[in-house]
Amino acid sequence: MFIIIILQESFNVKRLKIIRRYIIKRYKIYRDADGYLIEESKNYMYVDGKRIQLYPRPPHATVSIITHKQDFVKMDEYLESCYAEYAVMFFKPKALTFEESWQQVFNEMNLQFHKTKRSIYYECMAFGGNSEFWEDMSDEERLQYFKWCYGFAIRYIGYNGTDRNIMFAYVLEKENRHVLEVYYLPVTNSMQRKIYSHERSPSGGYLQAKDLNGNFIYETVYSSKPFLSHYQFWKERGGETTYSSLQEDFYQQVSENYHVKRGESLSPTWYTCDAQKRRYNRYEGDEYDQLYMPDEDEDED
Repeated sequence: MFIIIILQESFNVKRLKIIRRYIIKRYKIYRDADGYLIEESKNYMYVDGKRIQLYPRPPHATVSIITHKQDFVKMDEYLESCYAEYAVMFFKPKALTFEESWQQVFNEMNLQFHKTKRSIYYECMAFGGNSEFWEDMSDEERLQYFKWCYGFAIRYIGYNGTDRNIMFAYVLEKENRHVLEVYYLPVTNSMQRKIYSHERSPSGGYLQAKDLNGNFIYETVYSSKPFLSHYQFWKERGGETTYSSLQEDFYQQVSENYHVKRGESLSPTWYTCDAQKRRYNRYEGDEYDQLYMPDEDEDED
């Protein structure tokens, strides 16, 4: 049997190997006594291509972060298609184009921005859930849920607990799916900068200084004039455990009130916050960490 995964060109090859090992570890694929092809997972199975739910899925609420570069025109087109296809309700209105909205926040906050080819210009915090989560929820209850989510967004990504860095926010009402999207600039009052030594490279430029252990040295600069910096913004919110910490805080402040379960993570322990480690008895070198270890038959790159 062949498992074919269609990926974007930018998909990381290492990540593909991890997914392959994850599929082998978490899914059983075999033929039964009658020759039917069976694919089993935790709560459903496929019998000759037909999906059969083994037991009802639990309600599941989600929060995610989507980063964007200079794709303003593409996002304007995306929003226009959303307006045409779905009901849209704004929590913070949008009256300008995407680029104009970005420029307005940038100018009003008088931001510092050190642009590079890899710079992140803005981000989206998206809140949603599976169909089971919305199943028994009335329109009023769903609106209240998104109000809680928007409040969480302001506390978590808002500049000093305000919505000054938020361009706009809206709810898309799709069939069996509802999502709140909050677009904002990652703004912080600190910035990490390189410390340079007196040594020069062959091309004549100064080399970055290192400590006694060979690690590069940085300094943190603080300013009353805010910086637009994706890297520093999320470093202040957990660094390597940023995403796990976001999920944990959202669970404790919002989704737990709706009787949903905190999902188990596939991430290695070094990307997992302490609360999630304790909840699922995670430890260094456990089965999930093993997914990220090189296979014995793989060449080391």
